[in-house]
Amino acid sequence: MEGYQVLIVGAGFAGSEAAYRLAQGGVRVGLLTQSLDSVMMPFLPPTPPFPEGSLLAQAYDPEDPRLWAFHARAKYLLEGQAHLHLFQATATGLLLEEGRVMGVTTWEGPLVRAKRVVLAVGSFLGARLRIQEVEEEAGRLSEASYPDLFLHLQALGFRFLKRERAVPEAPGTPGYTVSYHAFHPEEWEEETFRLTRLEGLYAVGLCVREGEYALMSQEGLRLAEHLLHELG
Repeated sequence: MEGYQVLIVGAGFAGSEAAYRLAQGGVRVGLLTQSLDSVMMPFLPPTPPFPEGSLLAQAYDPEDPRLWAFHARAKYLLEGQAHLHLFQATATGLLLEEGRVMGVTTWEGPLVRAKRVVLAVGSFLGARLRIQEVEEEAGRLSEASYPDLFLHLQALGFRFLKRERAVPEAPGTPGYTVSYHAFHPEEWEEETFRLTRLEGLYAVGLCVREGEYALMSQEGLRLAEHLLHELG
């Protein structure tokens, strides 16, 4: 598979926002998601204020608050953005060459190469989802976790903190709780977004810090601006 300047693993709010802004800046960026049907899909309606000029702000329509409609608008904008390749695959590990991250391996088989890799995997590392007495391996309702990637990162020595998020009941969906793993704060540089254990690796979103949609969007934009500066 072709190489990218930046590969972002995870198309939630932080990852999608970063990919969109990088592509607007002329960076050749790949945005990998396990499911194209869940790209930037909220479980509760996003509420303003939003970062000015963000993908979140552009996809939001107060006259059509349907969650699926919001997702469709965001996905349409991502797919239409030059320099951005949105595609479906499951990352299983990091592709390493002489101590530097050069892409990811995938469950489907093809290697995805990139000069910089961003993990924007949200609540999907070592995740367990509970609905009353039922428990499954998932990061959100009906969305599989990243078990292979999590085990790979642990084998590389990365340290994690266990976190838990409760999602309230909404029309058509039950309430549930997700326990997941986020990178230990000492693994991550807040200013640069780098996961310092390996060169060329970054992280953004719930896998490093907690927050709601607007904050995740803002963090994605902040990461993009940092990478644009790095790439010159």
